[in-house]
Amino acid sequence: MPRACCRRSQNVEFYDDHGWWISPKIFSDEQIDEALESAGRYYAGERDSELPAPIKRYLNWTPDQADRRLAKDDYVLQQSNVLGAIGLAPVVGAIAARLARTDEVRLFSSSLIHKPPLLGSDAAKVGWHTDRAYWQTCASEKMLTAWIPLHDCDAEMGTITMIDRSHCWPSSPAVDALRAGTTFISGDVANVERQLGELGLAIEKVPMSLEKGQVSFHHCHTFHGSDVNRSPRPRVCLTVHLQDEENTYRDARKPNGEPIVHNTDLLVRRLPTGRPDYRDVSICPVIWRTGMGQGRDAIY
Repeated sequence: MPRACCRRSQNVEFYDDHGWWISPKIFSDEQIDEALESAGRYYAGERDSELPAPIKRYLNWTPDQADRRLAKDDYVLQQSNVLGAIGLAPVVGAIAARLARTDEVRLFSSSLIHKPPLLGSDAAKVGWHTDRAYWQTCASEKMLTAWIPLHDCDAEMGTITMIDRSHCWPSSPAVDALRAGTTFISGDVANVERQLGELGLAIEKVPMSLEKGQVSFHHCHTFHGSDVNRSPRPRVCLTVHLQDEENTYRDARKPNGEPIVHNTDLLVRRLPTGRPDYRDVSICPVIWRTGMGQGRDAIY
């Protein structure tokens, strides 16, 4: 099983080769414990601020859902000061900037995810998918995601799992179809597994076993998912989707010609052209840019 490199000179090369990278501990136990407590208050309805507009497909966690399925709340970093302090920390942006080889990293979206314990159905799994499939309105191919568990997390808890080097798979009709699949939530995870197995490519699944305070990063083309939580406690994490400096909105259409609308499009301001502005600092703040200095030593 490949392991994340520890030598700083090799970190970016490891990410380029494998499509993922695990940071050292960049948050203290106290910071993560406070974030987990804040997540509990968020689930109970506490908000420090409200979003500027309603969004489509917004998933709200409710207590009666907790024991029945994976629960996902979007745009939490704008609504919780404590969670925002973790997800928008300059160190997260600095690492992402180095991995993506960009001078600036901005937030694109975020989620707080609650995976209930001891529930064996597909509703408690995350299906194999790429994040790029959900970012069709983004022009960049360098976007990436930071995954931040709010406790120690391993395979027993159903940690996020990467298909190693899948971001480098050569294009083919079968690969491209899977890359475009919006299968994060899937009622038939086994079917996607079967399609992956039929590609004839090396499939090496690498669970991200993280200690509290570590963060995993993965490329937008890396296939990933997660199994059920077999531990006795919920698995709670933040996913922070990040855009590089060059990313802008692009028009994208469904096969029937209908425009694709990302939830972020409904929140950001409009450019004079009428297009969503992915530089709107109220929704897509800059987390790190060259010259800020903070966080550089976490990977350099």
